[in-house]
Amino acid sequence: MKTCPHCHIQVGGSAQYCPLCQNPLVGTPEPDRYPKVVPPARQASLFYRIAAFVLLGAAVICGVVDYIMIEGRHMHWSLLVLIGVVGVLMLLRALLRQGRNAPKLLFQILIGTSLIVTFADYYAGWNGIAIDAIVPILCSVTLVLNFIFAFVNRRFTENGLVYLLLNIVVGVVPYIGLTLRHSVRPPMAWVICLIISMITFLGLVIFKGRSLLAEFEKRLHL
Repeated sequence: MKTCPHCHIQVGGSAQYCPLCQNPLVGTPEPDRYPKVVPPARQASLFYRIAAFVLLGAAVICGVVDYIMIEGRHMHWSLLVLIGVVGVLMLLRALLRQGRNAPKLLFQILIGTSLIVTFADYYAGWNGIAIDAIVPILCSVTLVLNFIFAFVNRRFTENGLVYLLLNIVVGVVPYIGLTLRHSVRPPMAWVICLIISMITFLGLVIFKGRSLLAEFEKRLHL
């Protein structure tokens, strides 16, 4: 155990300086009595940096293979890989942030992922699979997850109800737009998404109507 020659106190562990006068300690150090604990925020930051290094490195390798090793005219698929990597890193960063509002996060993931897959479909030649299938499936999954989360998690606040309502709007508005634009019926995925949106809206009105109304009054300062 180390000793401070000025304060005449004994300090355990492997400290180098006295906690009172900040003078150097003398004596033989002893093993730390308590393990060193890394704060969760530092662990998350380290994990994010490692993931960013690995994913961006993979994107660079894909770019080299696409633009240098593959000759002739072809679709540069490495751009799609880069967009996917950026989307994954943005999603990972949002998930690692503490105190995040889960419904808000799900809504942001829905919007971001929909934009990424739509751009990827457009870049690949636009076969319509993003708008006709992937986006409505994402909307349906987000609606179901938020609706379940609203009734299972006690920490689900009125703020989350607003984002659940936004999810419902996202599920209904595209269906209306596709119906007005095309004479034929929209794809079945959008029909299913519309049904889920109507069911979740009824559930909100019946079970969470007062909380939702109170939240809107608070936001509109009524």
